[in-house]
Amino acid sequence: MVDRHNSHLHEGVAHLLPDAFTRIESLGGEFFVEEVDFGRPIGETTCVATAAGDQVIYAKRPRRWGHSRFVRNRKPELCSSLVVILKAGDDGEYVLITAFVGHRPQPEPWDRKNFSQQPNPREAERLAREFWSSHALVWGSEETIPGTEMARCPW
Repeated sequence: MVDRHNSHLHEGVAHLLPDAFTRIESLGGEFFVEEVDFGRPIGETTCVATAAGDQVIYAKRPRRWGHSRFVRNRKPELCSSLVVILKAGDDGEYVLITAFVGHRPQPEPWDRKNFSQQPNPREAERLAREFWSSHALVWGSEETIPGTEMARCPW
């Protein structure tokens, strides 16, 4: 497995990758997302479950096509899992796309390209909307584009 020059490694996960790579067994596809549980806290996840009363806001992040769901009144939570996203390269090596502490999320609801590549695009979009209607990124944990904030769900 190789890192690409523009991979999106979240802070504090690089030292976990060698151990995570030894635990990944689902190689063989073109693209895959793997959640590796270390059995002990390894950091904090910034994608949290939301509930009634949470202060939800939507904003665009750099290099994203649509708005992401954020929650203002929550803090990151301890987590024992690392999510690694890999893509098959031209030379048979797997290329690291991103890695972050947390649990395997669904694609964001605006990611129609992702849905179109799934065996059942409508079901994939339904699962994404279901996930992101009950989860959000902790506000301030990711860079956002100023002026794109909105209170109403855009998707």
